[in-house]
Amino acid sequence: MDKLFIDISTLQSFIFERRQIVALLEDSELWRKIPLSQRFAIVESSEFIALMGESFTENARRMLESEIEAMTATKH
Repeated sequence: MDKLFIDISTLQSFIFERRQIVALLEDSELWRKIPLSQRFAIVESSEFIALMGESFTENARRMLESEIEAMTATKH
């Protein structure tokens, strides 16, 4: 069996960055302070998708779309 070297420093930073994003999304007060267009840009970025995964990204996108629908409903 060949030995395989795995650099876990990348994994550790990946986990740390993912935790930061989850913490940001869970802090709804702070998350809502970011303009909606910028929140969409964050969620749609390739970095976010790569870091958080497709299903998490899809869920975040749905949450933003629900927020838009709620804003539209209150205006009408």
